[in-house]
Amino acid sequence: MSDLVLELDHLSIAAPAPLAAPGAGPRTIVHDVTLQVSAGESVGLVGESGSGKTLSVRSVAGLLPAGFTTTGAIRVEGHDLAQLPKAELRRLRATRIGMVFQTPRAHLNPLRTIGDFMTEALIAVAKERPDAARRRAVDLLAEVGIPDPERRMRQRPAELSGGLLQRVMIAATLAMDPPILLADEITTALDVTTQEEVMAVIADLRKHRDLTLLFITHDLALAGAVCDRVAVMQHGRVVETLNAATMRQDATDPYTKRLLSASLPGEVSAERPTDAADPVLVVQSLRKVFSVLSPKGRREEFVAVDDVGFRLEPGGSLGIVGESGSGKSTTARVICGLEAADAGTVLVKGEDWTKAARGTKARRHRARIAQMVFQDPYQSLDRRQTVRECLSEAVAVHRPRASRVELTARVDELLTAVTLDLDLAGQRPRSLSGGQRQRVAIARALAADPEILVLDEAVSALDVTTQVEILTLLDRIRRETGVALLMISHDLTTVRRVCDQVVVMKSGRVIEQGPIADVLDDPRADYTRTLLDSIPREGWVPRRRIPTRTASLPAVATRATRIIPAESVAPESIPRRGEKT
Repeated sequence: MSDLVLELDHLSIAAPAPLAAPGAGPRTIVHDVTLQVSAGESVGLVGESGSGKTLSVRSVAGLLPAGFTTTGAIRVEGHDLAQLPKAELRRLRATRIGMVFQTPRAHLNPLRTIGDFMTEALIAVAKERPDAARRRAVDLLAEVGIPDPERRMRQRPAELSGGLLQRVMIAATLAMDPPILLADEITTALDVTTQEEVMAVIADLRKHRDLTLLFITHDLALAGAVCDRVAVMQHGRVVETLNAATMRQDATDPYTKRLLSASLPGEVSAERPTDAADPVLVVQSLRKVFSVLSPKGRREEFVAVDDVGFRLEPGGSLGIVGESGSGKSTTARVICGLEAADAGTVLVKGEDWTKAARGTKARRHRARIAQMVFQDPYQSLDRRQTVRECLSEAVAVHRPRASRVELTARVDELLTAVTLDLDLAGQRPRSLSGGQRQRVAIARALAADPEILVLDEAVSALDVTTQVEILTLLDRIRRETGVALLMISHDLTTVRRVCDQVVVMKSGRVIEQGPIADVLDDPRADYTRTLLDSIPREGWVPRRRIPTRTASLPAVATRATRIIPAESVAPESIPRRGEKT
């Protein structure tokens, strides 16, 4: 690891002056960052939302927003990017740097299939034949743990869960076999078992291809488990760089200590006494079936939810956990009327919500009772509206007679409740970090003063300290107001912090359910134990639980090197970049 492949040398990044203050001059957001990464090394970049992590990494890939400027130097394999001709710079970034983003749905064309997306670079850049590119794409999807990859190649982004889409992005990036991988919260949307699979794939690449990884994450436990070193950023500066294995013992900066404290597992939420006679939500024998394309192009039924049942008390909190594709989000969407159930019943405060609401009055009545916060805030927020316009609109829907002064006061109250600076009220979603956008989405849902708040991975995009703040806020609100929380999450630590009850789902069915202490501390099902074993912790090493597929790859070497399981070959037998096989 002596050869430096990526260097940030006194890097500073400045944003243009806000439109509202054109004479103010540019604002420096990233200050004098110096970071060196060696071949085969994995460096974690951690910190709260807005600390400058993503901007620092995007500057390497040339993806800074328009008007942003940099000073200092960025060197890739010894090349100063600022000194390279444009054509050579494009070639270097296309073949030597791979980047996986935090929100995959925002980077996929909704009108094109997954197969089109996966084969595009292989055909256009690596000059693969279409049939070879397609075989390569299928194997890459299988290697990152996507089931039935042939069928997924025919599907479009809207047909895949957030976790599956993130795996598609990772597979597409690995197709060009880049020596440098920039990973911006790549496991945010993944369940713990899929996260383990993906990190095991990357670990194999690091071991046998000298892959250099710059890994942005808010999960310090994950960074400690998969990185060699961890750089901590706050307010655009690197405050401390630590050995990952000993960072808890070696940390000296107060900010780092606060992050480490926030990343510790939470205590089991104390179960709240409830009146079992009057549940706010009862789900019985719920079933939802979708029509999908088979690998042969024929329509077939896919059972997404099968015989699911549970109840939620006023002021209670229930978590639904499981892998991507287990039916968690579909269950939540049926409850909120975004999908129609094929069988079973959904009772909300004694009302039958099984069928979709008809008419504006009925829909607003339901929205007043139940609100949903979605997994991807960039897709759920109107990109044309400022934060204040978005929240004012939500408040006005449920308080039609509120004056302008009352609307302004309520919006300020909501922003404060989700710990957003009031100065951000004039910004649009594209100007906010992922965590800030999710907090706006939560504030918009709270604008209705709902009795049920359905949270579909609502804190997965937030850094650890903000997660704790939002979860603490939600728990306080539900205890003070009686709002019931239905939390959909792949993060068992998050569910443990907030929920009284938990439902574990797999393949559309309930595996086990009960008080959270009983299920998470003494699980009865093997599947639940697998979920718990996949949570990063001290001494944890990611391992593959799904066999990889390499048999269908062409015998002739492609420009995209195969991902080879670490245990299957000797390191000296693996072809290096540029060598023929």
